[in-house]
Amino acid sequence: MAVIKSTGVKVFLVLLLTSAWTGGALWVGWQSPQWLDAFLTKEKPVEITKFYPLDKFIISIPGEKYPHYLLLELALKSNNQELQPVLNEADPLIRNSLMKMFSRKKFQDLNNNDQLDSLQSEALVNIVKVLMEHEFPSDIDEVLFTRMVIQ
Repeated sequence: MAVIKSTGVKVFLVLLLTSAWTGGALWVGWQSPQWLDAFLTKEKPVEITKFYPLDKFIISIPGEKYPHYLLLELALKSNNQELQPVLNEADPLIRNSLMKMFSRKKFQDLNNNDQLDSLQSEALVNIVKVLMEHEFPSDIDEVLFTRMVIQ
């Protein structure tokens, strides 16, 4: 009789262990996408602001008595880390739009330091507009004048 009890207990333990194993496997199967995502997904990298300097250029500015010259160096601020090839390709368009913008300005307007912010905003609008017109990515956040000399 002890043998029967022992065999019955063994069968019961095997069935219990098998059903626990199956239940655990099913539970892990349902939970594994969440577990795998937690281990396999990378945290989103922090967006680093990058500055893209443009080559300096000289623009002729009309004056009251004689023409003046503007030496301008600027940098474009963007969070797009892949913008440099776009700027290299669109450089003639950007330079042309800025030259048109500044050639319409008067010496008195450019020589006033209070106008610097509005000039930078206007340059940003011009650059983004010309990039969009020619179907380039236009995710530029800010235009910074790094050097501006008027003679």
